[in-house]
Amino acid sequence: MKSIDCILWICGFSCISVMAADPGPAAEELASRRSLVASALQDGVLVVEAGGAEGIEVSRDSEYLIGLRCEGAILAIDAGHDPPRSILFLPASDPSWERWHGPRASPGAASQRATGVEETLPLAQFQQWMTQRLLPAGSLWRFSKERQLEPLWLEQVRRAGWKGKVHDASEVVHPLRQIKSDWEVQQLEAAIERTEIGLRAGAAAARAGGNECQVESAIEAQFRRLGSPAPGFPSIVGSGQNNCCLHWMKNDGPIDSGDLLLMDVGARCGPYTADITRTVPIDGKWTDRQREIYQVVWRAQQAGIAAVRVGATTRDVDAAARAVIREAGYSEYFPHGTSHHVGMDVHDVGPFRNFQEGMVVTVEPGIYIPEEGFGIRIEDMVVVTADGCRVLSAAIPKDPESLARWCEKPKLDRSSSASPHTESK
Repeated sequence: MKSIDCILWICGFSCISVMAADPGPAAEELASRRSLVASALQDGVLVVEAGGAEGIEVSRDSEYLIGLRCEGAILAIDAGHDPPRSILFLPASDPSWERWHGPRASPGAASQRATGVEETLPLAQFQQWMTQRLLPAGSLWRFSKERQLEPLWLEQVRRAGWKGKVHDASEVVHPLRQIKSDWEVQQLEAAIERTEIGLRAGAAAARAGGNECQVESAIEAQFRRLGSPAPGFPSIVGSGQNNCCLHWMKNDGPIDSGDLLLMDVGARCGPYTADITRTVPIDGKWTDRQREIYQVVWRAQQAGIAAVRVGATTRDVDAAARAVIREAGYSEYFPHGTSHHVGMDVHDVGPFRNFQEGMVVTVEPGIYIPEEGFGIRIEDMVVVTADGCRVLSAAIPKDPESLARWCEKPKLDRSSSASPHTESK
């Protein structure tokens, strides 16, 4: 390696900051979530099994209630106890397991402090604890990623004489996950900030003659540089005809001059994901036709955002945006819904119901015209407030001029393009 190249490589590498893991929720925040669960139950026991294995994430519901990603953990919330108690059953410390997979939480004071539960116990004691708790009386609310399979511990509890009904714990937990706390909104805002930097990097990397995968790489490199453990969902990067495919995830198409580039991506902050879409002209210039359609989509999004308020629904948001697109004559080119909840999952959990303060939803109308070779979508995230809503991603530009500037490439300074080894004549 030439010395000058080596110096540049070292300087470039040193600019990549190493980020610590995003902080998890405070024990008080976790205790508040579990208290709301206990209040909804009134009686009985709710059990959430983390699941997980090598290459398989633990359940979001488990992480929501204990703040840890611990394979095999089981949380029991005993709402029948006065006052309600949370008991966290954790695998015993196992140096052999940790040699392969890394440290994990184990029963003890440290795990109790981190999660705020009333007690931690070895996982091996869970079946006995459940048998003793359920036999006198009580209902069982259970969540597992393998909900169709009845686990051995439940079979044993039944054999011991328990004849109660098993309810779906997601019916209790998921409505609570729809309402974001102030801390959760802060995590989403941090994820959005990272997403904007990724989007700008993607636009800067897009060049005629290049490939969508180069854009995807530029976006996700920024996510990881900024501390995001992974994208919140597979990135959608579509150029030309590919941006008419709503969930284009191959990201392997060529980029041609005159194309529009659609980037639907989201960085994470801890377990919380952003979900933002911007459509840009890769040459830094819109055609009159592209700009015309962009303005229709932008007006539709403005109408959709204005419809977000306490008491409204995702259908109301869709109707408001769709009315603008229908009036412009493009109904047949708008084939998807306008809004969905977002949080720990990009399409977040929870029942269909009227908006409440603290819910976070997307507003994302689009028009896709395959016969003209382009599609346009604009997507932002908003939080429902007492007097309407607040656009969490308002700082990310979406006016056509700003997006065109994202794609402007620096001009080559030809005066400095000569080889440093060329002698002056």
